[in-house]
Amino acid sequence: MSSSDFSEFVLDASAFYAGIPFQSSKKCFTTNAVYNEVKHIRRSYSPLEALIDAGNLMVIEPEKTSLNKVIATAKETGDSRKLSSADISILALALQLRKTLISDDYAVGNVATFLKIPVKTLAFKGISELRTWVSFCKACGQTYESCISVCRICGSRLRQRFKVVSGKA
Repeated sequence: MSSSDFSEFVLDASAFYAGIPFQSSKKCFTTNAVYNEVKHIRRSYSPLEALIDAGNLMVIEPEKTSLNKVIATAKETGDSRKLSSADISILALALQLRKTLISDDYAVGNVATFLKIPVKTLAFKGISELRTWVSFCKACGQTYESCISVCRICGSRLRQRFKVVSGKA
């Protein structure tokens, strides 16, 4: 990865709350969904608008092909239940632009790692193992893919647990 890959970032909401775009002169990207999550930061002329006007923040919608790839990967890993539409959009944008994603969300980081999107975290050490999620029945022991919520055998409500795919991300 060249040094230019680290000169521009795709930002999740956590990066805005940590002040990353306000403390850096680096060009940043986000989506409308994330922008809408953080726009309450604004006052009469918000710092976010200043970043946009200065060209340091670009609000871009990801292409459908990138969105579809993220959604498919999230289903494979079982993280789809944990991802918001903003999470999916920001993952798709990072994938499309081939930029480093800044996020402290573990599900976002897990899916990003499966998609080989570089991730920088702010408040925790990051992904140390790749995980997929499965649903299981505590009553009869049957396991299902993560999107199933009721046991097809005994009708009990299913719980979720993760399965480590790789010990090193």
